[in-house]
Amino acid sequence: MAYVSMKNVKKLYTQGEDDVHALDGINVEIEKGEFIAILGPSGSGKSTLLNVLGGLDVPSSGEIYVDGRKINELNENQLAEYRRKTIGFVFQSFNLLPALTIEENIIMPILMEQKKVSMEFVKELMKVLEIDNLGKRMPSQISGGQQQRVAIARALANEPQMILADEPTGNLDTEISTKVVSLLVDTCKKYQKTLIMITHNEEIAAYADRIIRIKDGRVEKENCLY
Repeated sequence: MAYVSMKNVKKLYTQGEDDVHALDGINVEIEKGEFIAILGPSGSGKSTLLNVLGGLDVPSSGEIYVDGRKINELNENQLAEYRRKTIGFVFQSFNLLPALTIEENIIMPILMEQKKVSMEFVKELMKVLEIDNLGKRMPSQISGGQQQRVAIARALANEPQMILADEPTGNLDTEISTKVVSLLVDTCKKYQKTLIMITHNEEIAAYADRIIRIKDGRVEKENCLY
């Protein structure tokens, strides 16, 4: 079985008297270590797909397997554990805590898990992402591109198996976006993480192993870029 398998996944919302099919029978398989770019117009279901895969929402029907585990049958406590241990999230907003240093922001998820922090790994991660000289600074003292790299380091610090990124460069200019995505992809490859990224940017999507295009809650097309 593929590392991620989504079988006829549907997500139905009710708005007044209307039913909205955010996902309308999604069938997707993703291998461990792949980088998948998800493209599609606004309202096509991209973020909903990421949310149900990340355990932030539950599908109305269908099956979602991650590493052989059927996640849409997990209870709230099991879903919370799945999010903490399996998934690293990177969003368009950096969501750094302004009162903590860069290093403290990165290790915060590990401390919340009450796990021992491997500062050797954190330092290595910061070096790979080219933020190793920023550890003692505050978020307000660094650029947007640097803040997004800190957010990426934070997502990877707890050593999850899969990174879900929702428009991670949406607040950055083109030159910095390219740099940040390049570092994200290289870092995920280095540590053998599965990366699934939503983007509107075709140039960024070109870094992916495959592109999945979503329209009206359905997979419209898949391109293999090996």
